[in-house]
Formats: sequence, C-alpha cells, structure tokens
Amino acid sequence: MKLTLYYAPIACSLVPLVTLHESGAEFDVKPISLKNKQQHDAEYLRINPKAKVPVLVVDGEPLTENVAILTWLANAFPDKKLLPTEPKNAIKALSLMAWCASGLHPPLTRIFDPARYCGVPGSEESVRKLALEEVIRNFRIVDGMLAGKEWMFDHWTAVDAYLFWVWRRFGVFKIEIPPFQNYAGHGERMMKRDSVKRALAFEREVQARAAA
Repeated sequence: MKLTLYYAPIACSLVPLVTLHESGAEFDVKPISLKNKQQHDAEYLRINPKAKVPVLVVDGEPLTENVAILTWLANAFPDKKLLPTEPKNAIKALSLMAWCASGLHPPLTRIFDPARYCGVPGSEESVRKLALEEVIRNFRIVDGMLAGKEWMFDHWTAVDAYLFWVWRRFGVFKIEIPPFQNYAGHGERMMKRDSVKRALAFEREVQARAAA
C-alpha cells in the first residue's frame, strides 16, 4: 500500500501526520506552501480541486477531509486503536472529529484572516473579536470534557491529535485567554508523544527549507 500525505506547516494537516506516525505505516509526505499559494497550482488542483490540505493519497486515490482520513486510517490499522471500536464511543469520536472540523477550526481561520469573512472596511477587529469569543466558548467545553482524563477516551486516539492541533494553532496567535488547565495539560501530554515530536521536527525542517 502506497500512502502519500500532502501537508502544510501549521495547518490542520498536522493531525493526519501525527496519526500516520501513530499507525506505524510507511508513508511519504509532500509539503505544500500555502504562503506561496501552491494549493492553487494546476497540478495540485488535479489532486484536490478544493485547494486545501490535507490530502492522503492511497494507492493513487486521493482522500480529503480530516474526518474521513482519520476514519480510514483507523480502519486500515485496527491493531493500533487509532479510534475507539466500541460502537457508542466510535460514534462519539466521529461527532468530536466533526466538531473539530466544523466548530473548533473555523473561528481560528477568522482570527488569522478576518478579511476573508467580511469585506466591509474596518470590520477586521469585529470579526476577530467575535471569533475569539467563540474560541473561548469552545475551549471551555473541551476543558470540561477532559476533566479528570488523560485522553478524551480511555486510550489515545486520533481525536486527541485533532484537539491538540486546535490548541497549538490558537497558541500561535499569542492571545491571552482565561486558563483552561485540563486542555493545557492535554497539550503538554501530547507534546511528549513520539509521534508529535516527529511531526513537529518535520514541520521545523520544512519551515527552515522554505526560509533558506
């Protein structure tokens, strides 16, 4: 089986990169420069006309969207228990991954690039303010879910990789918010995992090459 991940630093493609390391699979990574708009190149659009990362190409077939990619990986490597297998928790994991994609991720993009969401002159700070309020509400929910837990379920899963990316991506903004000790502790535990160390080392390598 040939696996190739199309990935961009900082972006949510970190989630499948970490999960691929957890799976133990052999895979290639092809960095895409979002800064240089490489996701809009004709060659890349043939792989993913959505002009986004990540894409996991499986034996020549592209698979897009993190929820689908993580579900596929869990099914492809069942012995690694990348997602819960008990039916109730499996559905809960799907719900959480969908929330990461549709609820936790979007306000981060509005903070980063508010002009994409409102063309009214001078609206940027308002867009950022409302997005930050949504982030804080979401983080409060996640913090409550993680109370008294090491991971979201009774063992590490790809859901933890997704929640970690959200936490880390917000941290790039260096915006002061109320403390969320449970979520912060989860992030600290994630940083100690070999899969995360390898993924972040690769991120630094890609960034260094781009800056050279």
